[in-house]
Amino acid sequence: MDTIINVFGDKANLIWGGVVGGLTYVFGGHWAIFVLFLVLNVVDYVYGVLKAMATNTMSSAKGAKGVVKKVSYWVVIALAFGLSCVFVEIGAAVGVDLGFLQLLGWFVLAIYIINEITSILENMVALGVDVPPILLRGLAAAKTAVDTAGNKVVPENGSGREDNDRS
Repeated sequence: MDTIINVFGDKANLIWGGVVGGLTYVFGGHWAIFVLFLVLNVVDYVYGVLKAMATNTMSSAKGAKGVVKKVSYWVVIALAFGLSCVFVEIGAAVGVDLGFLQLLGWFVLAIYIINEITSILENMVALGVDVPPILLRGLAAAKTAVDTAGNKVVPENGSGREDNDRS
C-alpha cells in the first residue's frame, strides 16, 4: 500500500512541477498573479450566471458575450505586455529610453483584477450577500491609485510629459 501512495505522490509532484514550470515559462516569476486573474474570471462568470438566474435575465447570448469579454481581457493583457516589450526593444535600437513602458502590462492587469473583484462583489450584493461598503470603496480607491500611478508613468496627454511641464 505504501508503494502505491509513494508512486501516486511522485506522479502528483511531477505533474505539479510541470504545471508550475510551464506557468513560470509563459508568465514569468509572477505566474500566480495571472492564475489569480484566471480564477477571478471564472468566479465572476459564475456569479454573473447566478445573478442572471436570480433576476430571470439568463440567456445564452448574454453568456456568450460574457465569455468573449473575459477572453478579450486576456487579449488586451497580452497586447499590453507584448507591446511594452516591442517598444522597449525599438527604443533601445533607436536610442530612445522607453523603459517606462515595461509597466504598461502590469497597470492593465492591475485594473482588470480590480474590475473583476468589483464585479464579483456587485453580483454578490445583487444576490443579497452583505458586502461591507468599505470593501467596495477600498477597491475604488485602489483603482484610482493605480490610474494615478499609471498617469505618472504614461501621462494622459501622451506627450511623455505632464501638461504643466511644457516649455
